[in-house]
Amino acid sequence: MTQNHALKPLPAADSTDKVALFTPRLTREQLECLGRCAKGISIRFERSELVDALVAGGYAEQGVAGVVTVTAKGLEYLRTHAS
Repeated sequence: MTQNHALKPLPAADSTDKVALFTPRLTREQLECLGRCAKGISIRFERSELVDALVAGGYAEQGVAGVVTVTAKGLEYLRTHAS
């Protein structure tokens, strides 16, 4: 007698749960910088490692003349992590 040992799919988690699982946490300083950028305050003269980390993480985009704007991912991060 053969038994079927097929894997059963796990219940899908909410998409925000998946984002929370795979989104690295920003430092306090990075979060403050992202928050200022979201308010329209220029961050292009902030320390380059802060801006570079936000851009590399997909939280912000750096455009022409170094103008930095918050991405949809950055806005979502702010909604879920800002106090």
